[in-house]
Amino acid sequence: MSEHTASAPAPERFRRASAGALPLAFLGGGALCLAIALVWGLAVDRQQFAHSWLLGFMYCFTICAGSLFWILLHHAVDANWSVVVRRLFEHVAALFPYLVALFIPLLFCLPDLYRWLTLDPLADHALAHKSPYLNKGFLLFRLAFYFLYFTFAALLFKTKSVMQDETGDPRLSLGMRRWSNGLMLLFAVSITFAGFDLLMALDHTWYSTMWGVYIFAGSALSSIALTILVSSLLRDAGYLKGVLTVEHDHIMGKLMFAFVIFWAYIGFSQYLLIYYSNIPEETLFFFRRNTGSWLYVSLVLVVGHFILPFLIILTQPAKRGGKRLLFAAGWILFMHAVDLFWIIAPSLQTYRDLAAGGGGDTSGFAIHPIDILCLLGFVGVLGALLFRMLEKTDLFPSRDPRLMESIALKN
Repeated sequence: MSEHTASAPAPERFRRASAGALPLAFLGGGALCLAIALVWGLAVDRQQFAHSWLLGFMYCFTICAGSLFWILLHHAVDANWSVVVRRLFEHVAALFPYLVALFIPLLFCLPDLYRWLTLDPLADHALAHKSPYLNKGFLLFRLAFYFLYFTFAALLFKTKSVMQDETGDPRLSLGMRRWSNGLMLLFAVSITFAGFDLLMALDHTWYSTMWGVYIFAGSALSSIALTILVSSLLRDAGYLKGVLTVEHDHIMGKLMFAFVIFWAYIGFSQYLLIYYSNIPEETLFFFRRNTGSWLYVSLVLVVGHFILPFLIILTQPAKRGGKRLLFAAGWILFMHAVDLFWIIAPSLQTYRDLAAGGGGDTSGFAIHPIDILCLLGFVGVLGALLFRMLEKTDLFPSRDPRLMESIALKN
């Protein structure tokens, strides 16, 4: 339910000076971490570099994709509550062009990521049946399509939204609604097959029909968690006063809580179906992650990604802002990195063991320094770019026709 207020708030922009040296620290620290990872990884261990770089890339890729999802959903259902936070989603999604540029080093390391690129399809039974799909040319074509779609969609909605700040034309809202209907379908296809091609294809012998939904669940959850954190930090710094209220915190808290449950539901459903059917090609993925020291990481994922945040934000007061909601949002972002590490790191160990003629058993849980460097590097560089975007446009869509309804939100 909502009610109209007397007058619209004045537009406001982020002032870099209010963040002190933080943007520069993000940029300098992130660039340094990526430079060290590049030099160290390419000179010493290309396979480790490729998997670590993919970890950093996928962490930011999924968050940006989740932000685009919330933009598309906002326009498709003509929501009013999310108007005041939509600009944050637009900024994060608009990082896609930079992400595409950061993907370039992986183009030179594809055989170090995907072992099937080094195999003869005629000599590998599993690859022989999948070779029409799993081949380098078609893979590059699909990746180009995903990156073009995500970049186009993100920049389209941000451009039109910022244009509306200048013109106040309500027809732009109608146009974005029309675009969202078709682009939502392409989003479902792109996030699903990007999950297949970038992560599931790390092991060409394994497959799961639920994989795309699992990746989507993590994307939507991590992006709403990031928005909760950034919006709260902006409000604490003196921005968005009288615009972003506890009612918006409450809705975002409920959405985060819902996707904590949804992520767990999809993850458990995938595990249960594979366990029940007991098909070797499917069980191998969980067998490798439920033996040795990897079992403890799997248990940490269950407790940390589901049980802990579920309990923290279970009550209504916890969803209405405050330290518990912020802690839960930050913790979810951390566990999202753990989730992707749990997906990617065992594949590197299996790659090496199979290449050496072993049976494909992993050597146990281990974190390489390049893993941390790549994660920090991607977050640092893209975080600095986000600071820059915040000061280039209004912090909220100041002339959106639904703005007053969003500000007066009650739920």
